Amino acid sequence: MTKSIKLIATVSLILFMAPIALAQHEGHCSNSNTTRSIELDDSSSNEVIKVEVKDNSKHLMIGVNSTITSGSLTMEIFDPKGNKQGNFSVESMMSSNSSSKGKNKETVCGQLNKSFKDPMKGDWTVKLKPKKVSGKIQINSHQMQ
Repeated sequence: MTKSIKLIATVSLILFMAPIALAQHEGHCSNSNTTRSIELDDSSSNEVIKVEVKDNSKHLMIGVNSTITSGSLTMEIFDPKGNKQGNFSVESMMSSNSSSKGKNKETVCGQLNKSFKDPMKGDWTVKLKPKKVSGKIQINSHQMQ
C-alpha cells in the first residue's frame, strides 16, 4: 500500500512540475515553490491555507493531494475576491470496523490541480473541509514571474 501511495505522489509531482520545467527551458522566467504538508487525525476542523500572489506573477499553479483512510474531505480553491476557482471531494467508503474478524482498511487518494495564467494579485486560499478525516494532505503552489 505504501509503495502505491509513493508512486501516486511521484507521478503527481511529475505532472505538476512538467510545465515548470518547460518554461524554465525556454529561459523566460523565474519561479518560486511552496509545499505544505498537513496530517489530520479524526479531524472535522476546517483549515484555510493562504497562497500570496505578487504583482509580477505570470502563472500560478496550485495542487492539493490527499490520502485519507477515513472520513470525507472537500478541497476548494478561491481567488483573492472570494470566487471559487475549483473544488474536489474524496470519501472513504468503508467502515473501519465493518468486519467481525478484524478491521478493514481503505486508502483513498484524491487530487485537485489548477493552473492560472496572469493570476490576480493577493491572497488565494485553499480551504480544507474535513469530516472525521484521518490522513495526509499536501498543498503545492508554484508561481512563475
